[in-house]
Amino acid sequence: MAFIKEENEETPNRRDGAARRAPRILVADDDPSVRALFPKMLSADYHCRVVTSAEEAQEVLHQTDDFRLIVSDVRMGGMNGIDLVRYVRAHHAHIPVIIMSGAGETEITVEAFRAGACDYVFKPFDMIDMTDAVVRALNRPATAPISEEQIREMRWNASAAALALALGCKDNETSGHAARVVHFSLRLGREMGLSHEAMIALKLGSRLHDIGKIGVDDRVLRKPTKLDEGEWEQMKQHPRKGMALVIGADLPEAAARVVGQHHEQWDGSGYPRGLRGDEIDTPARIFSVVDAFDAITSDRCYRRAQSYEAALAELRRCAGTQFDPAVVEAFARVPPGDWVRIRSHYGDDEHLASAVA
Repeated sequence: MAFIKEENEETPNRRDGAARRAPRILVADDDPSVRALFPKMLSADYHCRVVTSAEEAQEVLHQTDDFRLIVSDVRMGGMNGIDLVRYVRAHHAHIPVIIMSGAGETEITVEAFRAGACDYVFKPFDMIDMTDAVVRALNRPATAPISEEQIREMRWNASAAALALALGCKDNETSGHAARVVHFSLRLGREMGLSHEAMIALKLGSRLHDIGKIGVDDRVLRKPTKLDEGEWEQMKQHPRKGMALVIGADLPEAAARVVGQHHEQWDGSGYPRGLRGDEIDTPARIFSVVDAFDAITSDRCYRRAQSYEAALAELRRCAGTQFDPAVVEAFARVPPGDWVRIRSHYGDDEHLASAVA
């Protein structure tokens, strides 16, 4: 995905006709690194216009208000993001606004909601936080009130983001994998008809599945050779540790069970508890399948990434032992192109695309 060349340049990552039909998003931030990040994250599906200040955003809106969404930082030189929210609500009320703020700026976030913001994302954010907020904003009316349930889910997302950041500081290889398995999981969860509550648990649990590795010694976590028996026993405790961390963060218990059960297996041979069959929560069984799919279709130090067909064959081979057969068959019903599109946002999709071309 292309980065922008000029800070005020529109950057669709599509053919011209498709770009014109894509939802247009206006982004205001005075941080060059953030302005460069947005086209990377969003331009595959959205038409991004990035500006350096709230005042410049106002000037753009004077020229055209043909935007489906505005994303603005709070703290910028001159006019701040909350003032921009008030301006948009007064003059362009059909456009929803997402506010970006620091993780410790809870009072500012509340003020932004009172001003009329539809959502917020805490900095530093990743692709999961921002793309989910964009989808939420585009799927609800700009003037619709925020419900208590939505506020609760936003708080859960913020707590998960803080935990994920802590894990990323310890293991910088996990963020791309976490982003992929979250969206793989949600696609498979929709295929299986999960309830809204179960989808929330699946999303949060998938994102934090490896959070227990925070409690694993770095010498074990980063060891380049095979773990010895004692080290392997230490590694096998990370689901228990992760489950405790998620519960301690006041996240849903169902999400914590995804973390605690993500290495359990259908035939009872998994860890840490040796659960089998329906003793394993459905969201955890879904995650187990997509986690394996991501591993098979990603490059490893000891092998190259394998194709979609090879991954599906392996999932089917292990159905009834490692995986719930019903989940594997639901996975097989999903058009292969859906997996390609998800990976195209969060990793190299060349090997998958070639397999389904």
